Amino acid sequence: MNKKNQGWLQEFLDNCQRQNKSPHTIKNYRSDLEKYLTWYEYQFRGPISQKNNDTIGRYKEFLLNGGEVNQRAHLFRRLFWFLKSERKKLVQKPLGNNSAKRHLSTLKNFYEFLKQNHEDHSNLFSINPVKEKIHSIKVKDIDIEHTPILPYDQWRTLIESTYRTRERVILQLLYWGGLRLSELSGLRYNDFQAIRKTITLRRKGGYRHELKIQNFDEIFKNIQFMEQSAQSEYIFVNKSNRAISTRSMYSLIKKLLLRSNCSTNIGPHSFRKACATNLYKRTKDLLFVRDYLNHSDAKVTQTYIDTNTLYLEHQVQ
Repeated sequence: MNKKNQGWLQEFLDNCQRQNKSPHTIKNYRSDLEKYLTWYEYQFRGPISQKNNDTIGRYKEFLLNGGEVNQRAHLFRRLFWFLKSERKKLVQKPLGNNSAKRHLSTLKNFYEFLKQNHEDHSNLFSINPVKEKIHSIKVKDIDIEHTPILPYDQWRTLIESTYRTRERVILQLLYWGGLRLSELSGLRYNDFQAIRKTITLRRKGGYRHELKIQNFDEIFKNIQFMEQSAQSEYIFVNKSNRAISTRSMYSLIKKLLLRSNCSTNIGPHSFRKACATNLYKRTKDLLFVRDYLNHSDAKVTQTYIDTNTLYLEHQVQ
């Protein structure tokens, strides 16, 4: 990789660490940017400050349509064309619109960082070339599976009609913690830290994330009660005392929702959307909600916040 490009990439990643971005986010940033820088150098052979006006547009097409680009050989290698096997190539499978937008969102953050941090150095990055390109990727509404929020009245009915401790803890962790099914199913008793009032979760990508969860005291009280008769390190187990599968957890949650006469289109992810909306209503901090839910991009978090619910509550006030 070009030394200048490598240096700018490392500057950006170091800044992400100073901002306490999650290891998962930084890993994704590195992967996205290394792909882009490799593509750029194969196309233009130079630092990204020498970008063409249509650089991002061409890269967007590469992500959406897929393809293969080869490393441009130096002059002496061109003379020995039979050494083609030594030339490197970058192969890209076509990405869906959402995945391509995530890649471009990473580039937008990268160029914005360079623009702000190099404005006194000959204006190398005076313009962020990505801004308009992201929004030119349209996602058809029919292709989006909308997740309905769990309304507060249905949540109250659900929790008040659930008496078994195990089931109440599941519902509380979903509603107050916004946990994914995989994170919920794999919870162990020693993941709860009473002094710090946190839960250690195994997030996407396998890394561990300590979360200061809402309503910890009430949840932890129930966890302690369950642990007294536990025969496994896992909190939610099957008949063999092994961690319950995500499929079984999903079925259990749907059963609880059905028993309480909740709307048929409500599912486990509806709790996560309710958690995001409630957090944003309380904090008005989108980045805090993003990190709480373990999203890599705040744009994803925005889709979890139910603006209709916030509007209606504002009107009532």
